[in-house]
Amino acid sequence: MDGGRYLLLVLFPLALQTVVFPHLTLFGVVPNLILLITICYGLLKGIRPGLYLGILGGFCLDLASSGILGINIIALGALGYGAGYLERMVFKGYLLVPLCLVQIGTVLAELFSCCIMLAFGWRINFLAFLGTTLLPLCLYHLILTVPVYYGLKKVLTYLGERQKVGASR
Repeated sequence: MDGGRYLLLVLFPLALQTVVFPHLTLFGVVPNLILLITICYGLLKGIRPGLYLGILGGFCLDLASSGILGINIIALGALGYGAGYLERMVFKGYLLVPLCLVQIGTVLAELFSCCIMLAFGWRINFLAFLGTTLLPLCLYHLILTVPVYYGLKKVLTYLGERQKVGASR
């Protein structure tokens, strides 16, 4: 997959995440669509594509947010790599696999971000963070995983068929 397709897989969800979803909050949280795409893409395509998409998505997400630069690059790169590593080990037809991976990835990414912010001197009440951020975010991601996973699968199938048709000319 060339760099332009990676960029499209990141920029469209990033635009949705920063423009549309702030108006569609669930319990005050905005979903991390880049995290969802990264995990699902890694699960469907493997280690390198998952890692590349995670790093690019994390970089774009860090640039679009006002947090500490690099948190999302590391977190999403690691999640893309991990999901890609599992690509050969799990049966991707079961919906339970991406649902569980996204939940685990959400918890890991948020805890990682929380630890980094604590290391930089931010004051965080962990119980408040758990109740007002982590649990609602897990619920939101649980709802969005199914459409994101199947939508991404359809897009990748379409692009694969289109590429095969273009290559046969």
